[in-house]
Formats: sequence, structure tokens, C-alpha cells
Amino acid sequence: MRPGPLAPADTTPAVLADWLVAETVGIVEALHEAVLPGWRVPRAYAGHEVAADVRADVCFTLHHLAEAGVTTVAGEDLDEVLVRLLGGVDGSSTHTFFSYRIAETLLRHGPFADNPLAAALTDAQRAELVTAVDSSDWAELLDTGVLPRNYAGVLSRCALGQLRLGLVDDDATLDRLVARLAGVLGENRHGALDDSNDRIGRYDIYTADVWLFVQPLADRLGPLWGEGLQKALALVRTVGARDGSAVAWGRSVGDLSAALTLELAAVALADGHDPGHEALWLRRAVDAATTLRAAFGSDGVSTAHRWRSQDGYRGPARRLQLTFDLLGKLGYAAEALRRVPTALTDLRPAPVAEAYPAGDRWVPFEDDRPAGAWAVRRPGADLVVPFVGTTRSHYLPAPHQPGTWEVPIDRDLPCWTPLVTAGFGRYTAGGLPATLTHADGSVTATWDALPVSGRGLDGDATGPPLDATRTARFSLEGRALVLDDRLTFAETPRSVSLAVPEPAGRRLRVEWECATPHATTAIETEGLAEWRSPGGEIGRVHQIDLDPAPELAYRVRVTPHLRVASTEPQHHYDRSLRRPLRDRVTTPASVPVGWRADPTHLLRDTDLLHLHWPEWVAFDDLAEHRRLIAELADADVPVVWTAHNLTPHEKRPEVYDGIYQEWATAVAAVIHHSAWGERVMRARYAFGPDARHVVIPHGHFGGLWERHLPDRAEAERRLGLPPLPAGGVRIGVVGAPRAEKPVPVVLDAVAASERDDVQLCCWSLGPDDVVPDDPRIVVAEPYRQVDPAAYATRLAACDVLALVFDPDGEMLATGAAADATGVGLPALRSDWPYLAEALGAGGIPCGHTVASVAAAIDGLTPEVVAAARAGAERRRAEIGWDVLADPLVELYERVVQRLP
Repeated sequence: MRPGPLAPADTTPAVLADWLVAETVGIVEALHEAVLPGWRVPRAYAGHEVAADVRADVCFTLHHLAEAGVTTVAGEDLDEVLVRLLGGVDGSSTHTFFSYRIAETLLRHGPFADNPLAAALTDAQRAELVTAVDSSDWAELLDTGVLPRNYAGVLSRCALGQLRLGLVDDDATLDRLVARLAGVLGENRHGALDDSNDRIGRYDIYTADVWLFVQPLADRLGPLWGEGLQKALALVRTVGARDGSAVAWGRSVGDLSAALTLELAAVALADGHDPGHEALWLRRAVDAATTLRAAFGSDGVSTAHRWRSQDGYRGPARRLQLTFDLLGKLGYAAEALRRVPTALTDLRPAPVAEAYPAGDRWVPFEDDRPAGAWAVRRPGADLVVPFVGTTRSHYLPAPHQPGTWEVPIDRDLPCWTPLVTAGFGRYTAGGLPATLTHADGSVTATWDALPVSGRGLDGDATGPPLDATRTARFSLEGRALVLDDRLTFAETPRSVSLAVPEPAGRRLRVEWECATPHATTAIETEGLAEWRSPGGEIGRVHQIDLDPAPELAYRVRVTPHLRVASTEPQHHYDRSLRRPLRDRVTTPASVPVGWRADPTHLLRDTDLLHLHWPEWVAFDDLAEHRRLIAELADADVPVVWTAHNLTPHEKRPEVYDGIYQEWATAVAAVIHHSAWGERVMRARYAFGPDARHVVIPHGHFGGLWERHLPDRAEAERRLGLPPLPAGGVRIGVVGAPRAEKPVPVVLDAVAASERDDVQLCCWSLGPDDVVPDDPRIVVAEPYRQVDPAAYATRLAACDVLALVFDPDGEMLATGAAADATGVGLPALRSDWPYLAEALGAGGIPCGHTVASVAAAIDGLTPEVVAAARAGAERRRAEIGWDVLADPLVELYERVVQRLP
């Protein structure tokens, strides 16, 4: 059985190791049941032959689990399972990566001659193992440039395995391969690996991975290895993403990139390779593990090919291989974490803000050419733009940040760089630029020709470049990424376009500027296999299609929607608030914290939490409130609190004052619905010194009721009301009973009124309210919640609402005022300061005593009511939710970007 999600605050290295072991065992056992019954490796899977690599990776995964202390799996002795699996190895089909994995699986029990994992096998099976661990014939392919340069490490590791198994006694081959490997790794002072054979500058995840990969050769590489690993760790610290990805562009990204972070973190913690950053690496490991928890289906198979994509060479034919490749990495990380020194026993993950520190850096991969990556991390913005070789989609100069800035993988689909067609060719601005300049918040690159688009990993040229130039400037303005592009052509091309991909479920606000003829559009691409990234589907592509000309220039400004989680996403207040924000803010239907928290709604996918009523988040449990506040702070999720209440309506200050104070200390900003309310709230609670306080009026609720409003006659018919005398006034009392709401005052005031043309409809009686015997009180019903149509009918039947509240009570606002203004109803209002601000000229002062309210009722002439109705209409225009949207988004932006 797989474990539940990790809780960062409770995760030590040992806890993480145990979790990884349990997770890996749980997935392996699910695979045993669904895919490997009786540990039989299938020969075919979903239309594809299963190659020998799968068996090798199953063995390697079990090997790492054994090293991590696991002795049984699926109810069987682990070594007995390994013997059966090793007995089925096809030696001639097992090579390179999988050769050393078989070798190292055997080496847990020592040299081959007396190895218990091979002792029970037949001579023929043992011969297959000997063949399997020998990849010496692949050296020729490395020598001739057929294999990527990192294969110097692969073949070195294979040769080491043979030597340690005692299958060869001459280490000359190993020495030659290690010398070659040292030359490859030592040629670049930045520790970066150009994995191409023609030096096009193909820097990607292997710049970091290669150092981890050659760890078994560390003693033969000498100081070069330790220095290189430290540079790899520094690179990943700089370019790593908040989902735990180590490197987000190029090959082997997505789940494999998260797995690399786990491995690097485990080795850094276990062996002290990055002193001073231990807590950072533990946090990165937890984030990567959280990502990988969602990377396997219920059958244990990797989901990397379902509604998302991988590199072409890791396509659906290799689903099982990728599955066990990932599981082996989880097992390796667990194994390494088992040896973390006792000094780190109580280590806890760094808070997110410390684990992903702000920075704006150009990370060079070379000294003589502008190969490198622009890495920017600041509150509200996080991205990396690589400038590396080849023109496949995942290597082009485009922003990368899983979940927000994504591109289709391994396609001839340029994004963020123009696609130009001319003659019979497709061209784009890719590969290393001619020049590059980095400044604070921006990077500018130039290309003096446009190479063929979609070239292979080694830049296999399919024709000469286009005679054209590009100057591209990427800059950050707040959270927006801006691209300013200028193109020139020796000959006018057939078409010029630029695409900005939008991941499904992650809305982008895209704004174009172009002075020459063009068309812009948003194209739906969800469901198209070619528009998929390792993270998911590209839901839409924003495109500018320019009329070709010798010179072209355009600008695109792309702002990710703010991801604002709400503690009450289904409440009518919150729904009203969100409606006009839809082009700038995305609010999920789920809640990330509290008793209704959705475990799949991760806080790292949240920019800000909008808190409404704290008591509805964790009730009266002070300890749970404190835990949630700490969890939000740890995740670097700021909180904006709308101060609906001074204290909950149930009036338990001895309980709730402490809870409200905890939130007051923690929140980044408070929205008050009146200036008076701000003064009262700040007098009662001590807010943090940096908390922002803004007054944004309570929006009106006209949109909730208008479509349900009947005409006056129909409302009276539905409610069974008696006719109103000519010139008379019908007063309504609506809303729930409150301690601050003296409904009897209104009842008694009507009874004391000298008018005989007034009617009172009271739908707000409390259990102890006494109703005078007066025929003018035509409705006197206990409060009950009704549907929107029934409530709107009540509003339609009234000329005036009576909003009489104790001015010295403990309420900050009432939704009834938003109802009145929303349908243009005047309101009798007491001297409660909130009502004076909320209603404006739509309010008719009436005090809060029987005598003052009765006098105000007697003064409700047609002229007074008409003037107040006009005031309500004016106020309605002032507090529409669309009017309030801009100040609200401005506050959100200030909070998310940590602006003063």
C-alpha cells in the first residue's frame, strides 16, 4: 500500500527515506499485480515489444530497495525474486545503461564467481549474465560520434562493473574510458556538458545528471568529480523549479527531472557535498517527491505518456522502461538518505521562500560563446530561458517553468521564437545567439541568421540558414514576461508568426502590440498530441500572424493569471467577487486548507489565499488554525483577509478572539468594507507591522436577484399581501436574526407610527421576538433561509428595507445593505457607521430607538423615498463588482509581488 502525502513540517531525512521506500514498494507491488504477475516480464505491452531494458530496470529497482533495507516484496523474499528475474536476462539484448544495472545488481553480493544471485542459475543463464554486463563493443560507436558524449560515463560504468565482478582482470579498457570521460568532463570550467558531438552547445539536464551518474567512478576521476558535482548542485539550485524539477528544458525533463532532484538532494545530504544548503535540499526533495507521487497510475505504470508527452526516444514504446527507471531513482534516493549523518537527524525542510531564493542571473555554460540560461526568481515570477544548441521545440529560447511556462516537447513547433517560412523551408531563431546581454530584469539576444527549424539533437542541418536577423529582448515587468522582437529579411518570406503556448488549466493574459498589418488569435489545441509537454497538454496557443515585410517588429506581454484560492469559493459573495476578475484571476473550486481541503490542491499551485470567515476554516480549534497559518507561511502563500466580522456571530470572544488574533498577526493584507470598520478592526486586533489595510466597499448583490425579480403585482400575489393604500409604503425586514439587530424596535415603531398607509413585512423574527397586535404588520415570520427566487420576490414587494442595527454592536457589515443597493431599494438605517458608508444617499437615517424609527417612518413621503431610491441607484453604480475589480486585483498584485 502506498503512503499518504508528505507533510513538509514533519519530514526529516529519515522520514523521507521511509516514505520513499514505502512509495516505491507500493508501486512495485501494484505493478507486480497488474503487469508482472509471478514476476513474469511481459514480451509485449500495449502494442509494443518489451525490450531487455525493462527487466534490467526491474532488477535495478529491487537492488536499490534491498540496499535501503527492504527484504521482501509482494510477500516474497526480494533476493529470490531477483534470482528469477536474472534467470531471464537476454545477454545480447542488454547493453550500456542496462549492462551496468545488471552488473551493480549482482555486485551487492560480490564477485560473479560465488555470487548467490547467480549460483542457482544454469550455465546457460549465467552465460547470458556475463554477456549482459559486457558493453565493450559499444566503444566503437562512441569513438565514431554515433553516441552522445555522456556515453563515455555509461561505458566507463559498464567496464567498472565487469572489473568488480571479476569477469575481466585487465583495467586497461576502464582506464582508457575514464581518461576519455575525464577529458569530456574537465574541458569546461563551468562543469557544463555539451552533449552534442558537433559542439552546437546542447546543454540540458545531463549537465547536472552526468556528475551524479559517474559517482561510482569518483575515486578514479579524483577532485574533478567532487568539484563537478558541486557545480551541478549550484546549477540546479539556480534553475530548479518549484515542482522539484532540476532542469525544465531539453531532454529527459518532467518526472525524470524531479527524480534527478531527489537523487541530487539525497547525495548532497548524505555525503555533505553542499554545506550550508541542507535544509534547501530537503525541501527540494520533498517537492520532487510530491510531484512524483502523482506520476504513477493505480496499476503502477508511469503516466508520463497519458495526456502529456516525452522525448521521441522515450515514447509510448518505453512506458514500462520509464516506469522502472523512475522507481530505480526513488530507490536510489532512499538508499542514499539512509546514510545521512546523525548531525542532520532533526533537519527540517527550508521554507519555500528560502529553498527557492530570489535571484536574477545569467548562468554561463561557456566563456567564448553566449551559451547559458537566464534564470529569474522573484515573488510572483519564476522562469528560465535557455540559450542552447539545436532548434527542436524544447531547446529553443523560450521561458520554462513547469505548470506555467511550457512548450511542446521534441517537435518542430517553435514557441516564443518566430516561425518563418520561405522557399521550401521552415526557419526559426534558435541555436546559440550571436550576442547576448544580460541586465537586471532582462536579457537581449541577437541572431545573424535563422537556422532550419526542428533540427535534431545534434543539430543535423537540413539546409542553409535563412538570410535574416532577429533581436529579441525578454524582460519582466512585475509578473508579466515581455518579449520585444525585431526581424529583418534579405528577401520577404512567405509567412511570419509567433506562438505563445498556454498550458491547459493555467490561463495566460496575452497582449500584443504591432504597428504593421497582422492578426492575433487564440487557437484551441487541447487534445492534439503534438501540443503536449512533459507536464500536460497545451490548451491554447496565442498567435500573431504578421503580413510579411522586409522588417517586422512586435511586442507581446504575457501575464499568468493570479491563482487565488478562496476559503469560500462557493459562497455567493465570493462568486460575485470573482466574476469580473476572470480575465486576470483564476480561482479553483477546491479549497487548499481547512476541514474541506482537497489533498490534490497543492499550495505550491497557489499564489495567494483569500480568507473570508476564519471560523469556517477550522472552527474553534486554535491549534489547527495555528497549524494552517504555519503551513501557509512555510509554503510562502500570502493571505488576504476580508474582514466580514469583528467576531463570529455566535459571540464566543474567549474562543474566537485568540483565533482572529492569530490570523491578524499572519495576514499580508486586510480588506475592510468601510473606513469605520478598519478603525474598529485595528483597535481590536494587533496586525503585523507590514500588513496592508485597504477599504474596498462591499459589492452589491443586484446580479444575484435581478433575474429572479418579479414585478410588484406578481410579488404581492405570490406573497399573498393585502393591497397597499395609495401613497403608502411597504417596509421589509430581511436577513438572519443577530444580537445587534433589534427587530422588535422596528415592530414596535410601526405600531407606534401615526400612519395608516404603512405595511411591515418582517421575515426576520428571532425565537424570542414578540410581535405587536397591529394590522399594519402584514407579515411576521421566523427567519428561515429561502431560495433566490423567494428572496427576490420579497425584495420586489417592498418600497424600503429597514436596516436597524445597534451602532455599538460587534458587527462590521451586513449583506442586507448590498441586497438593498443591488435592487435600488432605499433603506431606513440606524446610526451604525457602516450603514452610512455602505448605503450612501440610499440610506434614510432613522436612529435605533422605537421613537426615532417611528418618526422616520412617518416621514417617508414619496419625495423622501424617491430621493433615497435615486441615491441607491447612484450607489449601485459605485459599488458594482466590476468597479471594485481593479482595486482588488491591484491589492492582490501588491501582495503577491511583495510590493509596499
